[in-house]
Amino acid sequence: MIRERKSEKVPSSLLTTSQYDGEDVKAQLLEDQHEKCYICERKLGTDFEIEHLKSQENYSKLQQDWSNLFLACGYCNRKKSSSFDDNLCPLDTNIEDEIEQRIDFSRNKASFTTAINDAPHQNTVRMLHVFYNGKQKMRVIKEQRFFDEAKQKMNRFLEKVNTFLMEPTSANRALVADELSIEQEMLGFKYWVIRDNHLETEFKDEIVWNKH
Repeated sequence: MIRERKSEKVPSSLLTTSQYDGEDVKAQLLEDQHEKCYICERKLGTDFEIEHLKSQENYSKLQQDWSNLFLACGYCNRKKSSSFDDNLCPLDTNIEDEIEQRIDFSRNKASFTTAINDAPHQNTVRMLHVFYNGKQKMRVIKEQRFFDEAKQKMNRFLEKVNTFLMEPTSANRALVADELSIEQEMLGFKYWVIRDNHLETEFKDEIVWNKH
């Protein structure tokens, strides 16, 4: 997860109808989120649903609140449901700075940690842990496939970073930089690969994303 940015112009259907999932809402969110799920950052394609940061079940008055609406993939939307209403708001938090996001290849799990001990940070960490690692000792099939996809993508990114570290040519740098563009997937995880390898200065212009 990373910080998100939302258009200041509220889609007209939110103001003129009782719907929250109008075509104009979907179109604007696809543009704002660079066609990625705001939680897992995977490209959405046709698999997208309107996700309420604070659920309809518990916060019905926010059903049409523009600041409460995001696009998520079906997996993340159903997993989140009404179980994680007290999450960080990605519009006003640099999530990639405040939550460490890593793939622990040796332990075959995703790792999420934060030094900030308040409910929104801790709740978001718990949510991400459940999505990637499951609630039980063994992941169910969808959880395993979700994690395996993330692991494969991050392994490919690590190969490019390691190649650049061994041969810091402009061509190799460009391969890493391309992986860090705002349209790319898994930027929260990639951010911590860059930090762990002390490459923040080298790629400082690429890792700003939606920060102000």
